[in-house]
Amino acid sequence: MTRISTLGQQQSLITQMLKGQVQAAETQRQVATGNKASTYAGIARETAALISARALESRTAQFVETGKQVSAQVDLQNVNLSAVYDAAKSLRDSLLSALANNSGRTVKVDLENAFASSKAALNNRVGGRYLFAGSLTDVQPFSAADLSALSVVAAPIEDFFQNNSQKAQVRLEQNQVIEYGLLADDIGKDLMASIKRIAEYDNATPIGQYLTPADQAALQAEVTALDAAMDNITRLQAANGFVGERIESVTKRNEELITVNKQLIADISEVDMAEAISRLNQDKLSVEASYNLVRQLSQLSLLNFLR
Repeated sequence: MTRISTLGQQQSLITQMLKGQVQAAETQRQVATGNKASTYAGIARETAALISARALESRTAQFVETGKQVSAQVDLQNVNLSAVYDAAKSLRDSLLSALANNSGRTVKVDLENAFASSKAALNNRVGGRYLFAGSLTDVQPFSAADLSALSVVAAPIEDFFQNNSQKAQVRLEQNQVIEYGLLADDIGKDLMASIKRIAEYDNATPIGQYLTPADQAALQAEVTALDAAMDNITRLQAANGFVGERIESVTKRNEELITVNKQLIADISEVDMAEAISRLNQDKLSVEASYNLVRQLSQLSLLNFLR
């Protein structure tokens, strides 16, 4: 005869009920966190891929942030290049006007203005670091205090430029390093040399209201020199713009990589929320059903059938 055990049946139902509770709790955790598992053990087969994807995301995000910072610096370099160009053009136009009017009355003032404007641009700083000093970012790249200091005949123009030749570089991808820095002497030496020669000439032979033939010859020579200085700055602006476009392109590519990588991480580690909510509702119904069944079973006894 087959034995019927009320206690055994209840224990079996309680075991199933507890399993249902565990499953419901896990599904509820997934819905609350959006993650398939709280540990790597829950996605054992894809752990390596997930770790690699997260490392790539972190590294690429750093490249993007660096790219944005360097891009801002390249833009600032262009602003200062434009300032030096404008100083050279303003001085050139002033000399042409002096030659046209045969008057040197404003040459000294225009010389002072060109010196001050270009010096400010060459010694521009970002975050306390000199922009055009090469790797000597704590050293002022152009050292002449004023026009009189620049016009000392015994001091060659090279003595006033303290930058070294190490241009700034940045790594924006694992295998790509971009050189983006500019140097003060590359930008301003031609202009400052022209300013120095005019100042030295004025110190030796003051340029008066009316230009002498020697004055005219000296100023005409510097117009030609300033044209060359402006051409050089224009080339530097073009090169700086090209570097800026490269940095922008690489940064955009890195941002796109982050987007793709985020989707990969989501596919590996995140649950389908609609599907998880559906499973949670089913699990809750299953648990409630097991509660009801256990309650009903607890009210039954073989004594009910033996009366």
